[in-house]
Amino acid sequence: MNVAQVGLDVARLRRRAGLSQEELARRAGTTQAVISRLENGLKLPGYGVMDRIADALATNVTVTFGTAEPLPSRDERRRRVRAVLGDYVFDPWARGPAPAEARSLEADGLTRERFSRR
Repeated sequence: MNVAQVGLDVARLRRRAGLSQEELARRAGTTQAVISRLENGLKLPGYGVMDRIADALATNVTVTFGTAEPLPSRDERRRRVRAVLGDYVFDPWARGPAPAEARSLEADGLTRERFSRR
């Protein structure tokens, strides 16, 4: 089962129905955060929630286990990101990270100096 694909399918069906995440959540008896996590491929809710989402969308949602479709390789994902972002480089320091995030960035070698050289 590809959780990301399930999320993409739900997002497509929701948009086709003309609903916001909040409206779908209300109709399905859940929260907007649950719908967001589902659509972003972060979590697959239980069958009960999925059933209510399908009812709220007035459609069937199909989940296939054992899908043969492999995820794109790391290089392919990078190529896709470059195709969209071009030469843009996100600078996490530009938004003033909280102290804990700043420590995490520095621990990962993502120092202010590294981004100021660009």
